[in-house]
Amino acid sequence: MVRNQYRRRETKIVVAGAVFFLCCLQGPSSIWADNSPLEVIRSTTNKALAVLSHSTSLDPAQRKQKREQMWEIVLPQFDTEEIARRSLGTHWQELTEEQKKEFTRLFIQLVKKNYSSTLDRYTTDAQFSFDEEHVEGDYAEVRTRIITPAQEKTFSVVYRLHRQGGTWLVYDVVAENVSLVQNYRNQFSRIIAKSSVEGLFDTLKQKLKELSAA
Repeated sequence: MVRNQYRRRETKIVVAGAVFFLCCLQGPSSIWADNSPLEVIRSTTNKALAVLSHSTSLDPAQRKQKREQMWEIVLPQFDTEEIARRSLGTHWQELTEEQKKEFTRLFIQLVKKNYSSTLDRYTTDAQFSFDEEHVEGDYAEVRTRIITPAQEKTFSVVYRLHRQGGTWLVYDVVAENVSLVQNYRNQFSRIIAKSSVEGLFDTLKQKLKELSAA
């Protein structure tokens, strides 16, 4: 039952996460400090497309290598601990420092496993429209639209960023009014309610095994 609940919203999360990572790829982190959040998202989309372009024509080993190169660029630009903390919600305070590190590691592995293959489908025919940004102090939102012929619809995507040490980092994405962080938080809360924090760790490890086998 717990595992079925964990899978229930997987498709929507994967779509949200795919466009999230696709649009936030970029080069050196100093670019974040120099540009507005909207310009960061806009200017780095082409870099993202260049990283994964034509990856579907490669053999599996080459695609895996290309995606690993992508993650080496992507992950330093995300506030991974903040994403993990927000996704776990109030339960984050129940963890020891070692458990927080382990949860963040498992969570990021889950994100990578969920989205790596899906990203291939968003690199050839997706069209991006960058609408507006809203900045309040050290927090910002960038509103975009993504047109994917394969889905035959337009996705609205809002990127949430905060500034840390002069650098804009992404901590959440809202695709079609569905928050990536909130979606995971709901799932994690249900798992913990039915078992425990330790049960969540076990579920994450089992899920990673299943994704690796697939």
